[in-house]
Amino acid sequence: MPRVSAILFLLLCSLSMQAQQSEADSLFTALRKAKTDTAKVDILYSLSHLYQNYKPDSALVFAQEAYFLSLKHDYLKGESWSLNQMAVAFSNLGNSPKALEYYLEQLKIEEKIGKPANIAIVYMDIALLYTGSKDFEKGIYYGRKADSIVTANQLKVYAPYTLLNLGDTYEKADLLDSALYFTNLCYEKSLQEENRMLVGTALNNLGNIYLKKGDLKGAMVNYRTGIPFLEESNDNRNYTESLLGIARIFDRQMQKDSAVYYARKSFSLALQNQFPEKMMLASSFLKDLYKASGKTDSAFVYQETMLLLKDSLESQKKIQEFQNLTLQEQLRQQEIAQMKLKEKKDRKIQLQLLLIGIMIPAFFLASVVLSRRKVNKRVIELSGIISILLFFEYITLLVHPFVKEITHHNPLLEIVIFVGIAAIITPAHHRFQQWLILKLTRLNYIVHHKKPVINENEGKSEIL
Repeated sequence: MPRVSAILFLLLCSLSMQAQQSEADSLFTALRKAKTDTAKVDILYSLSHLYQNYKPDSALVFAQEAYFLSLKHDYLKGESWSLNQMAVAFSNLGNSPKALEYYLEQLKIEEKIGKPANIAIVYMDIALLYTGSKDFEKGIYYGRKADSIVTANQLKVYAPYTLLNLGDTYEKADLLDSALYFTNLCYEKSLQEENRMLVGTALNNLGNIYLKKGDLKGAMVNYRTGIPFLEESNDNRNYTESLLGIARIFDRQMQKDSAVYYARKSFSLALQNQFPEKMMLASSFLKDLYKASGKTDSAFVYQETMLLLKDSLESQKKIQEFQNLTLQEQLRQQEIAQMKLKEKKDRKIQLQLLLIGIMIPAFFLASVVLSRRKVNKRVIELSGIISILLFFEYITLLVHPFVKEITHHNPLLEIVIFVGIAAIITPAHHRFQQWLILKLTRLNYIVHHKKPVINENEGKSEIL
């Protein structure tokens, strides 16, 4: 039995990877054909999302590439997506602190964008991360923050999710009354929104809560009511949980045959869907069940399966730890390379600004020099206009990055500020332009058209 389970598990993994590889090939083809960097960011995001479950290291690399491209074009939405995928990848690799770091960076960007729904989703992700790390206090804190944003902004579609997460965190923290309250609210909201998938999940969670409270009848009712919804939505992860919950109820009621039936069904479903953690829970339960019944052969079979899965998960954890170290160094090197490119770009911009700054007085001096030579009046006017236009556009150019920073790239606010600046600069520009051109043309006229005459009384020449 253990060998058969292991072979089946590996075979199913192989078939799943083949299907995913086919989808990945299509995305790689689309990436090669993409004409804009924004389109590339979207495809890289899709690749990262695809690779998360079976190659989180590759998912991380794709997400980082998308992030750097988004930074290059100030594509805030792409930056947020990329940071989210980097956080998910580190979470899948078991590196919760690094995942939290990227979630917090994503939160900053979403606060700049200002969409309450997106901010609430990031808070939910952070809450789930803390709950997965068994820091239930912070999980509840961030879960409540997400729920308060959803409630304040009447985001009805998201309400069942925040309530479900809060209920789940309270259940894991063994705060069962609060868990029951929030999960029941989730169930009601899910029915109102006709979200049948969440209806099944909420019923499964209610079964878990009632089982912990020792209310076997309440647990059984919720598990059985939820199973059709879970089957309909193909939520096999929660389905395996419900089946094992029913097996535990039958075990407590001393109905061993029924307990074995549902536990084996849970194990089989977990095997089919490649849920090693669920397989290990079911095999551990079956091992104890057979051992208590005196069926040592069957107990040994499931014990061997459980140990095999445990070894597999521990090996996977060690591989993840090694991948974490390798990937962090790889990311650091890529960040250094990106920083060098940014510094090179910044130096280029600074040199361009310096050149423009030099050109402005150069044009002004050229205007003065031309005014002292015998040239057409229009040439002097054109030279003056160019020097003034350069000066005022240079001011706008210098102010632009500051305006972008204080407005958080909000186009509406940028327009309002630049209109205000234009309202001040434009009249000043016209007055200064008229004054300068008048002075230059007068100087040109005086130098080339007025002749000096002798003042007989003082013996000095003056221009009349």
